[in-house]
Amino acid sequence: MKQFHFILFLLALSPSAVPAQPLHFGLRGGFALLDAIHSRGNLRAASKHWTLGPTAELSLPFGFAAGMDILYRRLAYEDPRTATANSWTVPILLKYYLPGDGARYFVEAGPSFRSLGNVPRLEGDATKGFALGGGVRFGAGPVRFSMGLRWSRYGEGRSEEPNRPAGWFTTKQNQADLLFGLTF
Repeated sequence: MKQFHFILFLLALSPSAVPAQPLHFGLRGGFALLDAIHSRGNLRAASKHWTLGPTAELSLPFGFAAGMDILYRRLAYEDPRTATANSWTVPILLKYYLPGDGARYFVEAGPSFRSLGNVPRLEGDATKGFALGGGVRFGAGPVRFSMGLRWSRYGEGRSEEPNRPAGWFTTKQNQADLLFGLTF
């Protein structure tokens, strides 16, 4: 009887007994290639260009996956003092992984939501947009590493008014990021 239990124990530890993990959690971070805000007059954007946050991905059939990131970025501007603000970006993406072994190339697209906080002279806070990207994912067992480029386009918010006083910020419609991810 002990041998039977030992054999069941070994079978339970074998790789064939472990089902594929459909839900992956991890961390995504990278560098913003474009600043989220631009200024007029004597104000100057001085943001940190890194972004970081948690990520989740649900594997779907036929090479598809659904994913979501919650990415934080610290914004700053000078007027001549330095002031800081927070930026949160939440893209909800449908991904398609090209077939293959080892490195898997992917494309992704979906809605993206952005929140800019603590910017007192901000005009045109464009918060809803669309994200499009692509990259490559490498995996070894349950650990996956990915890298890629993502471009986001946000709505106009308020239009720029030529009669608005100098020294006001507006949000940029385009945002581009180089991102790296580690999921389990």
